Amino acid sequence: MGVIKRKSKTAKNGYTYEVNFTYKEHGVTKRHFKRGFITKKEAELYEAEKKNEVQKNGALSKKKKITLNEAFNEFLLYGSGQYQENTIYNTRKDWHYFKENLGLMQINEITHTVLQSYFNDRIKEGLSTNKNIRKTLNRIFVYCIRQQYIDNNPLQFVVVKGEDRSRKKEVLSQNDLNKLVNKLREKNKFKYDSYAIAILIGFYTGLRISEVLALYKSDIDFENDLIRVEKKLVFKGLRKQDYYVSKQMKSKKSKALIPLPLILKNQLNQWLEVNPYARIVCNEDGSFVNPTCLSNQVKKIASSCEINFRFHMLRHSYASILIYNRTDIRIAQDLLRHSNFNTTLSIYTHINEEQKKQAVNEVFKIDCGNFVADSKRKNESPKENPLCKGVSK
Repeated sequence: MGVIKRKSKTAKNGYTYEVNFTYKEHGVTKRHFKRGFITKKEAELYEAEKKNEVQKNGALSKKKKITLNEAFNEFLLYGSGQYQENTIYNTRKDWHYFKENLGLMQINEITHTVLQSYFNDRIKEGLSTNKNIRKTLNRIFVYCIRQQYIDNNPLQFVVVKGEDRSRKKEVLSQNDLNKLVNKLREKNKFKYDSYAIAILIGFYTGLRISEVLALYKSDIDFENDLIRVEKKLVFKGLRKQDYYVSKQMKSKKSKALIPLPLILKNQLNQWLEVNPYARIVCNEDGSFVNPTCLSNQVKKIASSCEINFRFHMLRHSYASILIYNRTDIRIAQDLLRHSNFNTTLSIYTHINEEQKKQAVNEVFKIDCGNFVADSKRKNESPKENPLCKGVSK
């Protein structure tokens, strides 16, 4: 039938157009129709689009009237299995940023323009937060495309801006490490000794806090000086009694055998004489340590020593020490278990002002006397040579 003209009491001109046609889907005859087009041209364009869709895909997409909030909940139920626990935790956390605005809209009504306007309104918010919201929305849109609720991802060309509030990637010096560990041990309590060994492991291996807290004695090979890293503690959004160890790591490279430094080996040997439990870092009853409590209490003690502390600083420190001591980038990459060496260089390498000065002075070992000699041959004064400004005769 194609395009049909229908009388309408609500339309201004007294009629609307309907698209009505049959098509074959896997050999079965089906009918598709849609009403309410204002002009015949609009209806014909829609008809051509749908027939082209059948010809290309062998079927029509399963469009569904669903809001972004409904799609979000459906994604959590059916589409989140491929993601890490922390990714889903952060996805849930980001929901409140858009649930009262974008979340109320039909998924097929959220266009590039709508999304760009949304992020433009957030330009004075943190850039990192805005990027995380974009990632969360992208997961939902990708799920909706797979479910054939929408044809394209409206986020594709959206530009996200905001205020850069990222903290400087600070490191912990060896002296500050020793000072902090000694301060913890002065408490003379099992809990603080456990915190101290966690910090030492983080500093000398670069392990993330979730990986440190998931280590068992059986993961340490004292004979071959190796640590087996193959699991992490899952804790975000959970009660302490619900913490568990997972072998689903951040990436394939995260699982590895890494060297056990002699200095850490000695510390671990002493600690395991005191700690009777299977877990390396634990509470006095052998239970999992709460990562937030560890970080907050160590941060408080560090502050009393005028030391700035975040557990992830230990990983920054490990990476920076490797790079500063000219460790081959491929070795550093393997030790940090990064998927590519760009991450090793761009994210974790901390270079201070003294290191910059040292690098420049080592590279540019120029005797300006040569330039002075050259200038004399040209009857020039040394002061006239721009390369030797500030150089005394």
